[in-house]
Amino acid sequence: MAPTGTPRTNLLVAIGSKNPAKTGGAKNVFRTFFPECRFVEVDTRTVARAQPMGMDQVAEGALARAKFALAEAKADFGVGVEAGILPVTTGEGINLQIAVIVDKEGHSGMGFSSGFMIPASFLKKMREEAGELDMYSHELTGAEKITEEEGIVFHLTKGTTSRLQMTEQSVGMALVPWLNGETYGISGL
Repeated sequence: MAPTGTPRTNLLVAIGSKNPAKTGGAKNVFRTFFPECRFVEVDTRTVARAQPMGMDQVAEGALARAKFALAEAKADFGVGVEAGILPVTTGEGINLQIAVIVDKEGHSGMGFSSGFMIPASFLKKMREEAGELDMYSHELTGAEKITEEEGIVFHLTKGTTSRLQMTEQSVGMALVPWLNGETYGISGL
């Protein structure tokens, strides 16, 4: 599927992260639809929480990263990806990624990755110790080393899903408005 109309070439995409899973996933998706685009990675650690909890915090973090990257790089697109935990009524949490894409015209899109459960005992520890999920990666998975691209999810799913893939899922879904410009009232790509 190609974007509506004739796509511009040489688009500049600012990715609000230096994390290889986030930058790699965003690049993979954009290259699928805009093969000639260029990328710049923008450090956005100062604009987002270390361990967002709840839909609002995760979505706000992704939006803040996208807007900051867009402005810093004076790009055509800004991409923000935020991983976080959505607490559920059973006491567990769902770990997922939310991506927000903004363009220089003020349009935006949001997408979600698949998610996986975090046991209630780990959420309790995280809250009590004000820790990030990554601090408990060995205890949660038994893995000695977890790379950024794999993430905890890779070990919990026995190698079938990676953090990189979760980023691709969320960024792909956030790009939907530009891939269907007429339907979403977006033109110019």
